[in-house]
Amino acid sequence: MDSIRQAVELARVGSRRAPLAEGPADPPTRTVQLNPAHLDSTRIVAHGVAGTQGRYYDMMRTQILQEMDNNGWQFLTVTSATAGCGKTVTACNLALSIGRLSERSVLLVDMDMQKPRVTEYLGIKVNEGLLSVLEGEASLTSVIVEASVGRSRLLVLPGEVCKSGTSEWMASQAMATVLQTIKREFRSRIVIFDMPPMLLGDDVISILPQMEAVLLVAGVGSTSVSDIKECHKHLKATPVVRVVVNRVTEATDAYYGY
Repeated sequence: MDSIRQAVELARVGSRRAPLAEGPADPPTRTVQLNPAHLDSTRIVAHGVAGTQGRYYDMMRTQILQEMDNNGWQFLTVTSATAGCGKTVTACNLALSIGRLSERSVLLVDMDMQKPRVTEYLGIKVNEGLLSVLEGEASLTSVIVEASVGRSRLLVLPGEVCKSGTSEWMASQAMATVLQTIKREFRSRIVIFDMPPMLLGDDVISILPQMEAVLLVAGVGSTSVSDIKECHKHLKATPVVRVVVNRVTEATDAYYGY
């Protein structure tokens, strides 16, 4: 509890290490219109209501939201065992699918400090992101982008490459302050964190205690049974809402378009 009080106090004071308090000096959130053609080219398909692939994400959205609502969860971590499983594609599609619901709102946070790609997939150009906030070079409000396409609306906290010490940032007081501020200022939103792969370092393990639920993405041909078992060892204390098997090539028989 002491660490939480310290985090709240840091946010209130607006210290140089974590200038997160929102005030008149903060510039307004930037708004961008996403390009549907670009989204389709990067396999981000859940921004429209048509198409079989988008419906799969809508089904996953409904199941995940029901479980999160039943447990009072706000923070959802999206990760994978290894690279190349499609975790960022899954996180972006899930966020856009939630963003189409008129009674829901979502914040997508790129917390892959080793290889952030959310803005690349969405087609957003930014100069600052999460690392700038952690280093005290920018406020949280100033780096968040409000994105829209069709009926989908979402907020995006972009990521930035950190060349070293990513796990230290994950476990830092500055990160704890960011998460507490997000939980307080965006309490009506589902917050999706796109994390790095679990088995490529200790970044995810370092921050799991502050997360409420996990969506684990596995890739056919890139994730082994032993990889899943290794992830399970680290996820015993954090609920796994779903395991998504991605990159499946076998086609199923169609029935009324499904």
